[in-house]
Amino acid sequence: MSDVRVRIAPSPTGFLHLGVTRTALYNWLTARAAGGSFILRIEDTDRARSTDEFLQAILEDLRWLGLDWDEGPEVGGPRGPYLQSQRGDMYAPYVAKLLERGAAYRCYCTQEELEHRRRSRGATEAEAWKYDGKCASLTDEERTALENEGRSAVVRFRVPEGTTSFVDAIQGAVEFDNAQFDDLVIARGDGTATYNMAVVIDDIEMAITHVIRGSDHLTNTPRQIMMWKALGHEPPVFAHMPLLFGQDGQVLSKRRGAVSIGEYRRRGYLPEAIVNYLALLGWSPESGEDILGLDEITGEFDVSKLSRKQSTFDPDKLAWINAQWMKRMDVPERTDRILPVLREEGLVKGDLDAERRAWLENVVALIDDRVKTLRDVLEFDWFFLESDVGYDSMAVSKVLAKPGAGDILAGLKQRLSEAESFGPDELESVIRGYADEIGLSAGKVMRPLRVALAGKTSSPGMFETLSLLGRDRVLRRIDRAIELTATAGDTTAPEGDSLQQG
Repeated sequence: MSDVRVRIAPSPTGFLHLGVTRTALYNWLTARAAGGSFILRIEDTDRARSTDEFLQAILEDLRWLGLDWDEGPEVGGPRGPYLQSQRGDMYAPYVAKLLERGAAYRCYCTQEELEHRRRSRGATEAEAWKYDGKCASLTDEERTALENEGRSAVVRFRVPEGTTSFVDAIQGAVEFDNAQFDDLVIARGDGTATYNMAVVIDDIEMAITHVIRGSDHLTNTPRQIMMWKALGHEPPVFAHMPLLFGQDGQVLSKRRGAVSIGEYRRRGYLPEAIVNYLALLGWSPESGEDILGLDEITGEFDVSKLSRKQSTFDPDKLAWINAQWMKRMDVPERTDRILPVLREEGLVKGDLDAERRAWLENVVALIDDRVKTLRDVLEFDWFFLESDVGYDSMAVSKVLAKPGAGDILAGLKQRLSEAESFGPDELESVIRGYADEIGLSAGKVMRPLRVALAGKTSSPGMFETLSLLGRDRVLRRIDRAIELTATAGDTTAPEGDSLQQG
């Protein structure tokens, strides 16, 4: 199976989205499972919409996902070039061969003539009108006369009579009546090949053995098989997988509903989670496990086992899988992944020495269960890493503005400033002892303290948070919170509601 050669051929007219990524993944898995080759070919002939920015983003996102290619841009290979815009000279000999064999012919019909003939049919028939083959049997004299009129010609593929059938690796046996197809234009008037012709030639030149793509290409397949055979080549194995749908029931595409891979990356998702989830959208392992790495998926993957049913992308399931991958990482690796986010936000600057690195790992370990994506760390890390803290107005009005909040914080400040050490165990003893002393529950005592430290009503474990912030920052933040209790005013608290009530 080492001769297996698969490809993906994205267009750099937009960023890499989920549907194309799933196709790339299934091709990559097929190649790796068989010890074959995964080829990246860029279909950039739409020069008006193709950009180098999109091309570089596609390459970067594929590499980030771990989907490396054996041949293609920036890698090279023996069957390049791998940008379709650089392959134009390869197509003319194939078109000429089809003309010589009578499998294609020149068509001199103008667009106006084609439109007139279409409109001359009834409204219903016009919608389904196919090219009527007017130029299919022109004599040499007729062709010469048309050329003398100054007409340019396109080249049309002559669809043979009968049927075209093949066994799809996913869909099973498929058969098309050739009568439903018209004689497709395969070369424009300027000699450039059209999509279906270029795809066939590129696949022949690159010795592609398996074409794995979305079912939206299924109607292109019989046309392409006809061309393969007319050129004297055996078609590859085709596998058409159901399309990926959004929760609104619409097909995901770069123009409708699909979030780009780059955007998920910016949101703090892990490449392992994205690949893991996309693999499950149409395939399932025999183990029934949901959390699988690329190596594990590759060991079980078989394209023929892909489902024929459509798959619906569920962002909540992706988020859950991402959270599981976050939990799988040990603290040093999780810290490595989080650091770029912290640097991007300006929360970490320069290199970390051993002591500062160890401190940051302790912070990451503390917020472990609360972090579902890499960017979730910003929900908590900022108040550990910033010298000061911003206060949520709702937290101020609901907690710091209540009667007694300032007194509680003042008492806590005194006890914490006198604590012999600032470790979690000692701090827990100090705070619980103070709560018993003033006759309140530890929870009520810690409520204003939490807002003082984090600026909001939620935070990781209180005693560990105190210890990691350190005595100086804790006391400074308590001072500021005490000032807020005075400026907020007791009148903002609901009548009869007090932190000092048991």
